[in-house]
Amino acid sequence: MPETKFKTTILSTKMKKILLLSVTIIMVVSGKAQRTADIGIWGGTSTYFGDIDGSKTFGKFNPNFGAYYRYNFNSRVAMRAMLLMGNFSAEGNIENVATGFSKTVQDLSVQAEINYLKYVLGGKNTPFTSYVTFGLGVAYFGYQLNPAFIASFNPDHNKGNAAVDESVVTATLPFGIGFKYTIGQRLGIGIEYQMRKLFSDKLDNLDDPLAYITTDTNTGGEKQVIYNDPLHNNDWTSYLGLHITYKIYTGKRACAAYDSKN
Repeated sequence: MPETKFKTTILSTKMKKILLLSVTIIMVVSGKAQRTADIGIWGGTSTYFGDIDGSKTFGKFNPNFGAYYRYNFNSRVAMRAMLLMGNFSAEGNIENVATGFSKTVQDLSVQAEINYLKYVLGGKNTPFTSYVTFGLGVAYFGYQLNPAFIASFNPDHNKGNAAVDESVVTATLPFGIGFKYTIGQRLGIGIEYQMRKLFSDKLDNLDDPLAYITTDTNTGGEKQVIYNDPLHNNDWTSYLGLHITYKIYTGKRACAAYDSKN
């Protein structure tokens, strides 16, 4: 496996437990809390982790932009629907053969957002906090397969002879950390880093590139040998950016008592 690959079996199990725990927390703490809502814009750069070796993390600026809607159950727990769109690219090598890709990715996710400190946008007593996010999502991007290129480092590959040009929709597991700060009664800013585990290995146009076909001497036929199973052999994406948030709904009682209550 390339050095940039992650060992995800334990992580996937932990993510399932975290998601279940987050739903429980939201149901418990949001029952009687006053609720607010925000909208925001997001801008930054992206990078990728996959089959390509030697690519630099955030070595190239890949512009990504997005928007989100956040529903705050209280000063610590929120849910966010987020859309990100932008470029991903990398240059490096696989099996000492130079390769690279550049493409547009659209990412839609729903995430829980848990504040480390109490935070109410515009609140004088709660001006800033760090936070974590996690949830579920989908990503959409193009996939171009060149069997001749795969054959240059894996002559017995199992990709066939026909070139492929298709669109991919794959599930993702997003999670991240961030910091947000109030700069006005309804306005806030922040910085955020997020990652995505993609349930696809096609982002870099190298879908299980070291898989091959071999003759099975026990049966006299051929068999396909995959490089790794789908749980491990998948790409990752990450985003680093800034966001600006505007409060659009202050709840039924937008007053100072709300800050002290929550």
